[in-house]
Amino acid sequence: MEEPVWMYIVAIVLILFLTGGITYAIVISLFEGEKRAAGRLGLVLLALVAAGLLVYFFVSSWLIVFNAVFVVLFIGAGIIVTPWKEKEAIFDFDHEGRIDERNIMFSRAELVPGTERFDTYYKTFPDHHLPDQAWRSAPGLLNNQSVFNHSLLFPAADATFYTVSGLHAKTDGPVNQTLTDRSPSELTNFITHWANEMGCHSIGVTELKSRHLYTVGGRAHNYGQSTKNTHQYAIAFTVEMDFARVAASPRSPIILESSNQYLQAGIIAVQLAALLRNLGFSSMAHIDGKYQVRCPQIARDAGLGEIGRMGILMTPRLGPRVRIGVVTTDAPLIRSSRKPDSSIMKFCSICKKCADTCPGKAISRDSQKMINGALQWTINQELCFTYWCKVGTDCGRCIAVCPYSHPDNFLHAIVRVFVRSAPLFRRLAYILDDWLYGRKPPSRSIPDWMNGKN
Repeated sequence: MEEPVWMYIVAIVLILFLTGGITYAIVISLFEGEKRAAGRLGLVLLALVAAGLLVYFFVSSWLIVFNAVFVVLFIGAGIIVTPWKEKEAIFDFDHEGRIDERNIMFSRAELVPGTERFDTYYKTFPDHHLPDQAWRSAPGLLNNQSVFNHSLLFPAADATFYTVSGLHAKTDGPVNQTLTDRSPSELTNFITHWANEMGCHSIGVTELKSRHLYTVGGRAHNYGQSTKNTHQYAIAFTVEMDFARVAASPRSPIILESSNQYLQAGIIAVQLAALLRNLGFSSMAHIDGKYQVRCPQIARDAGLGEIGRMGILMTPRLGPRVRIGVVTTDAPLIRSSRKPDSSIMKFCSICKKCADTCPGKAISRDSQKMINGALQWTINQELCFTYWCKVGTDCGRCIAVCPYSHPDNFLHAIVRVFVRSAPLFRRLAYILDDWLYGRKPPSRSIPDWMNGKN
């Protein structure tokens, strides 16, 4: 019996939709340099075409079979992407405790053996002495004896960090005694748009709270001093790290990219702080090497993301592939609305790809624990920093392999939408990510230009 015309139309539309979608994913994967993903998607496409041809030539009622298969596929897909209400994750950061900046690894790295400050620190914190011997015995960051030494990229990164340090003197300054007559909404709107013009990926405003501040300074400019900041608000923003350079981690391109984005964040923060002082408001920029505040926590409270398994900010569109800048100020600004995103926390709880890939074994596979009055993850900073000092870079392997770190294009945006809304799809997503890209994907090669070649 002759099938009705509509069945042919439906079959053709569904075939074009399915094969077109896979072909689009293949093209995007090739554009992103993901050969494994493109190859596997290509095999899926060939298998579907081959199966379709076999059914067409050897099954008399092929049209009915086609439509039945597609109906099953689309019903199954519909079930997988269907959102339903689930138990919310816990987001209680009101009692999150403050920390001493002297205990972070960058502060400990500035301690010089044989000095009074060195001896006093390890008398005060004796538990840190033994683990710190491990990284002190390694070559160190940007050291030419380290595993991933690069005779061009290491000096380039060092030059960039040197430029960042030149901004330290510009983070604060005199305040204009004449106040602007602009309203809080006008100020906030202008700052937001100007920051975006300067290269911000996202920006938000939150009330500055005591938990955002270090208890005691730990860097050269404020070591041992109680941290005092009376500003009412904090502006947090992110800048994007290049996907290909991050994917080359833990080799030398990662530290060049880190230094570049620390510089960009520093430039933007210094400009924003200077603008607000020009408008009559006390303001301070917080940039690499000169912080009073904990940037990830401020960015989280400003609505830019959540703190994931790596212990760093996870943004909805770029995951951890960002660097953060902060400006604190007493300018009257409009606070950003923040709705905690439990999907990020839930994805981190099941994915664990960063923990399995971490070459320093510094990221835990365990569930969140109550730390400083909040349920959260934290990394073993001693193991992490020891690996940095061995290889000479800031590693970044966890950032590179995170499924949220894929480029912010339409394909990955669709995946993120369903990860956010559909629990079943969320569990499928990290499995598919492993299958397409590998549970422990290899590092990207270093581009020729970075080796001084055309």
